[in-house]
Amino acid sequence: MKNSLLASTMLIACVASASTADVTTTFDNGTEGWSISGRDTIDQTGGNDGANMHGNLIDVFGADIRNNTNGDFLGDLSRYGSSIELSIDIKTNSLDFFGQQVPRELVVELRDYDNDNGYPWTSVWFSLGAIGVDFNSEWTTYSVTIDDTASLVLPGGWGGTGDEDPNTFEPILPVGRTFDSVISSVDEIAFTTFVPGFFFGFTNMDLQVDNISISTVPAPSSLALIGLGGIVGTRRRR
Repeated sequence: MKNSLLASTMLIACVASASTADVTTTFDNGTEGWSISGRDTIDQTGGNDGANMHGNLIDVFGADIRNNTNGDFLGDLSRYGSSIELSIDIKTNSLDFFGQQVPRELVVELRDYDNDNGYPWTSVWFSLGAIGVDFNSEWTTYSVTIDDTASLVLPGGWGGTGDEDPNTFEPILPVGRTFDSVISSVDEIAFTTFVPGFFFGFTNMDLQVDNISISTVPAPSSLALIGLGGIVGTRRRR
């Protein structure tokens, strides 16, 4: 009986140590700091599901779904673990460029305002794919997993801003800044069509967004490592 009790106690302890963090803005409880280029209109229905943020943008260069006040999405993101996922649900109703429906690239950008190079911020960014009526006229989830929040170099597919290459003039990280130094000092998070290094013409956009989240990607369970059986970590998308 004592051995069985000990095994059960070890099992509970291992499960607890494998717990994950998941923060999601569903807009059922308000904006929670989010806006679409400064617009913060919430529709109580029509989301994925329930409430959602709805932006009608007229004659803009792009859409900037951003947050610089909600501490759950700011600061040292490595506190959520060595591997994390950033995710957003988007529905495009219209993306009109002089009467034609066009696509736009969507990137996630993590911005650190500390920069003395004349740039507004230092950031790291990743392309999530295209938005537009041909790509996500229905609700679509865009996400990226950061496999190593302590990485000193930019992971594959990631870019940096805060300085520019003197030969190509493309945006790069400033000297002395690393991927992990930005990840650990995020002042603003954005899901944006303002791709660093590019310029865009006036466009009218009608977008809905929902379920913006940051979550821990579970590591292999310690139970599997000691031969007591595997536990599969899952997370629930709302």
